[in-house]
Amino acid sequence: MQTQSDLIFNQELAAWVQALGSVFAIFVAISIPLYLNYLEQKKSKLALLQQKQKYFVILFPSLYRIRRYSREFLAKMEKHQDNPDNILHTLDSMYLKLIPVFSKELHIFVHSQIYDEDLTQLAFELFFCEEILHQHLSQPADDKKKAHQDEIVLHTERVYALCEQIILQNEQHYGARADSAAASQTARDGHE
Repeated sequence: MQTQSDLIFNQELAAWVQALGSVFAIFVAISIPLYLNYLEQKKSKLALLQQKQKYFVILFPSLYRIRRYSREFLAKMEKHQDNPDNILHTLDSMYLKLIPVFSKELHIFVHSQIYDEDLTQLAFELFFCEEILHQHLSQPADDKKKAHQDEIVLHTERVYALCEQIILQNEQHYGARADSAAASQTARDGHE
């Protein structure tokens, strides 16, 4: 038969088990939504990264063209660096013709949900070039200013540097992924 002390001990034990169960239930009630939120954020970040990769794959040809044509334009301008006159209107440069095209291509990216600081800055530099070029072309030939030419050269130097930086970063990033994917495929092929 149970004594009075055994009954008190059993009641206290039941109370402690109930208290610990309640604490555990509160912990589970808090941690499960937090974990599910973490998984959702991780999934969202992965989807955003995949979207960004798709955009870069689409933009790479344009980035290579921007880099090439801006480099050619800067080389032409460097040849005439000592010329005090405005020579912008005499240049036959694909870069000057394609500034509006490049600006529009990057404008689409900038207004997407994807954010890349360097690409946004590149888009703004191209936009500035487009505005300066528009001002330059809208003036009569005798009023064309060397200041416009110097501003376009300055922004083009920034465009070239940003383009080079973006290309190198993404080639390293996606190149490393491609190398690791190829290595893991080679390892799988070796085990089969």
